[in-house]
Amino acid sequence: MLSIPRILSEHLAPLSEPLACLLAPGAGAGAIAAPAGVAALGARALLDLPSSEEIEKRRWPGWLAPHQVPAAERLAAILGKHRGALLADAVGLGKSYVALAVALARGEPFVLVVPAVLVSQWRALLKEHGAEAPIITHEGLSGSTVRLTDRPTVRLFLVDEAHRFRNPGTRRYRVLARLVVDASVLLVTATPVHNRIGDICHLLRLFLRDHDLTALGVPSLLKAARGDCDRRALTAAVARLAVSRSRGRVRAGYGLGRVPLAFPIRAAGRSWRVGCAPDAVLRELAAGVARLHGGRDAAALFRLVLLSQLASSLPAFRASLGRYEAFLEQGAAAATDGKTLTRADFRRLFPAGTEELQLVFLPLVLPPEGGVSTTSERDRDLVRYLKDRARSNIDPKAEALGRLLDEGDVKTIVFVQARATLHHLMRQLRGRRVAAVAGDRGWFGSEAASCEEVIRAFAPRAQGASPPTAALTTDVLIATDLLSEGLNLQDAARVIHYDLPWSPARLAQREGRIDRAASPHSRIETTTFLPPEPLAAALAVERRLAVKRRVQARAGGGREGFDWCDRLQGIATTIPAPHRSWTAIVARERAAVLVIRIGGRVEGFVGTDAGVRADPEQAALLLERAARAERAPDAPTQRPFLDRVLRQVGPLCRRRLDAVEAARWRAADRDRLSRRLIPWVLSAARRAAVQRRPAELHRLDELVSRLALGMTAGEELLLEDLVTRRAALSVRDVLAWHERLRPPLATEDVAVPQVELVAAVVFGPA
Repeated sequence: MLSIPRILSEHLAPLSEPLACLLAPGAGAGAIAAPAGVAALGARALLDLPSSEEIEKRRWPGWLAPHQVPAAERLAAILGKHRGALLADAVGLGKSYVALAVALARGEPFVLVVPAVLVSQWRALLKEHGAEAPIITHEGLSGSTVRLTDRPTVRLFLVDEAHRFRNPGTRRYRVLARLVVDASVLLVTATPVHNRIGDICHLLRLFLRDHDLTALGVPSLLKAARGDCDRRALTAAVARLAVSRSRGRVRAGYGLGRVPLAFPIRAAGRSWRVGCAPDAVLRELAAGVARLHGGRDAAALFRLVLLSQLASSLPAFRASLGRYEAFLEQGAAAATDGKTLTRADFRRLFPAGTEELQLVFLPLVLPPEGGVSTTSERDRDLVRYLKDRARSNIDPKAEALGRLLDEGDVKTIVFVQARATLHHLMRQLRGRRVAAVAGDRGWFGSEAASCEEVIRAFAPRAQGASPPTAALTTDVLIATDLLSEGLNLQDAARVIHYDLPWSPARLAQREGRIDRAASPHSRIETTTFLPPEPLAAALAVERRLAVKRRVQARAGGGREGFDWCDRLQGIATTIPAPHRSWTAIVARERAAVLVIRIGGRVEGFVGTDAGVRADPEQAALLLERAARAERAPDAPTQRPFLDRVLRQVGPLCRRRLDAVEAARWRAADRDRLSRRLIPWVLSAARRAAVQRRPAELHRLDELVSRLALGMTAGEELLLEDLVTRRAALSVRDVLAWHERLRPPLATEDVAVPQVELVAAVVFGPA
């Protein structure tokens, strides 16, 4: 008779780490696969790529260069997974072609959102490839010419120069956020980070809910925008949503193929430290600016603007003094009449071209309670004195520019910040073949022309235009920074930074106009004019630019933090991948890579004898090693170390799961509208349950789920419009808002979050 042993409760012991059981890779030698296959499996999961069979089915157009095809493949996968993606390759790598290919591959109507200056360039690109798409300009979004009713029925918005939408306080951001609700968004920019890490977070909120990246260690995009996040986790999370490759990565990772990929050599940059007036005059003017104190808490920023204009040219300085004087006069008049200055008043005084400054100035000069501080007559007297002293017929800076232009017969772009400086240089350089562009206006000498006419005359080859007549042939183009974005101007071989911009991203954008793969020049050069000694200490421009460069590098703006995704893609798409498995490799130092799915996201963990940490970038490096290695002959002996690492990673996964659950329902920083509306809707649901109305109860339950899941920026703005309207709000109104929106994406973290080990690689001594 078979005797069955009795198991008593005292014989049972709790598991030290329950999640380790869920993460077990399987037992026996059958679970140990070839390293290359396991590496491909982990790489594909980390990048959210479809199977290699699905990738092979897609046929990309032949006009894409070899480095552009994998970019298009990954963008298509990211769009399918998240309804949004960021294309942030370095300048000159052909982002427009990649974005257009992705849009055409979807086979759905799409809309272009581009700066006005790039409209003709995009129209030419569409025509070249037999495509059609409506075009909305950034300027139209900033004004009042675009409304929701103007939106065609589209599923994709392609936003070029997307960094212009990095600030959620601008009208253009709020209008675009509403437009893209229920659609996918492909954001294109070479400079996603201008000043701070929050630049990227606000871009991502155009298609992500605030807590969508919680499983990757970023519980709130809004908090991350304020700097309250783990920077490494944010950079790694953004890398999964972006294709952002450096020039060096593209050169190293791709051959020439059918479409040539050759870049000009960039000569070592030169710098000249010279001022627009004699040093004695500049010292006197700088000392006078230091004594100005008007403008509430913005006084220091006013002084900074005046000094930057003084570093540019005396005409620019006088023009800014005139605007400052008008501001003082209007403030004094408003205070006398008991009125306040409005935003419109401020923008009239500080017009287009100072957008970044407006965003900083407005909260300081025009606080919520309104009003402008009264200013003394001494400030106005000092302004009049400075305007009188800022007149000199000697301009060493313009003279230095003239000497530089005389060095060799080379087309040159001279970038300035102030329109007054642009016109000043046109006068100083009279006799040369000079043209200028500022905004949508252009000039050939003193003759007005359109911006497009000037660009075609200066860069006919890059613009695909006929050579200009002798009278319009242009060797030097003077331009403001509105021309630094997106345009192909590679007929030129030299960029001169006559004025330093506020952000180092502008420097890259300027140089990107000529540093392109289609350049006819084998060598290009740049020259930077630095502030003279009397202004250098007061401005500290170089120091501010260096600080911002460090911020960009920490945020991945230098692209080194994103290149690992491109390297992984080569593994994921070229090596067949087995099902969930693990492998072991002989190595000098012991380490383990764990690729784990947490809810709807995949994270990479690295384990060593010192412990386990979330580090997808290091995990990618180890997976690259695994793809080139052979399996250890005694692989099963590595299993104890793998089991130990799995026990250690369990608490990290549990914390991520707790964060996902807290973000969905119990987060302390829930958005204001959800906190107010969820209890209200739950009350309506209880009434529907009592009254036995199951259909209504189901609808209300789905509404509560949406409110609990959070919203994209656009969904939140549409709900805010509904809540703040004058008419009384009803539950039916909120239901109608909810049912007009597309269902949330069917990711696993919407339901019960799951944890699964996708792949594991162990490195260790034989």
